[in-house]
Amino acid sequence: MQTGLSSWVLAIVKSIQDANIDSDRLLSQIGMDASKIGDLTHRYSQEQVTALWIAASKATADPVFGLKVARHVRPSTFHVVGYAMSCSQTLRRAGERFARYSRIISDAAIVRFDEVPEGVSLTVDLKPQGERPIYHTIDTILAGFHHLCEWILGAEVVPIAVRMQHRSPGNLQPYRDVFHCPISFDQPVNEILYPNDMIDQPIPSANEELAHVLDEMAANHIDRRQTQRFSSMVREALLGQLPGGFPSRQKTADLLGITERTLLRRLADEGTTFQDVLERLRESLAFDYLRRPELTSEEVAFLLGFSSNSSFSRAFMRWTGERPSEWRERVSQREPTKQPKAPAESEID
Repeated sequence: MQTGLSSWVLAIVKSIQDANIDSDRLLSQIGMDASKIGDLTHRYSQEQVTALWIAASKATADPVFGLKVARHVRPSTFHVVGYAMSCSQTLRRAGERFARYSRIISDAAIVRFDEVPEGVSLTVDLKPQGERPIYHTIDTILAGFHHLCEWILGAEVVPIAVRMQHRSPGNLQPYRDVFHCPISFDQPVNEILYPNDMIDQPIPSANEELAHVLDEMAANHIDRRQTQRFSSMVREALLGQLPGGFPSRQKTADLLGITERTLLRRLADEGTTFQDVLERLRESLAFDYLRRPELTSEEVAFLLGFSSNSSFSRAFMRWTGERPSEWRERVSQREPTKQPKAPAESEID
């Protein structure tokens, strides 16, 4: 079942209250437990979150309600991901973390943060199992990410352009007030395009060592949540294929006794892809393997199924912003090797 964080729902509820609407009554009407709003670790079903968006949209009759929800976005709204973003060295690193761990916020979210000729593109799509969310959701994700970037930078951030798949709500000034750049609608993707000089600005509160600790917390959180999901079965099937070779979709499907098409469809139903499951598995295992001093970097690359140590190093840089050797050295300093316990006096001859 797809779910979304209660902290995300909290931002919606605050905006409902700002409009002088009884949020408890609205939540009760759609069967949501209002008592869980304060528990920022609680998760509501995606169906409930979508129902709340629809109910809030009708109650407020506000075509830019999603932009108003985005005003309430803070690091805590994005769980551990938001705090890791706040500690990142640059906005680029913050964006990479947001994309990598976005499913902590919502299982239905598919976020990409890619280099393009003009700079960097943040794209967002939603792949729910049930009813498709209304456009306010996309407005909140894009504007919320943008607000958070400005909040952690402590300065205005100006994109090159913002593109939305949904139709124009009419008055575009509220969008211009948020993004301060050209806005276009009826586009193929939901996207914010940032120039390199803007996205490479250093964050004043940067602490990459703490950010890496939060990265591991985020990765572990995703691992725990995947335990009962079909993607966890795919992970298990991938484990035996990794050493010494690149796992194939066909081989994985064969191991699970299904067709490749069914494999991809069931992963899509969970809002993920074969490549994403493989990437997250490799990333999780890499942290464990690099903590083992008896394994060389070349051996870790082999165990993870990379064709060479250099390809593993490039992937690890993409995940963490560090080379494997740098991460290993930093962690070894933080977690010194335990010394053998001295024998008790009675054990000494």
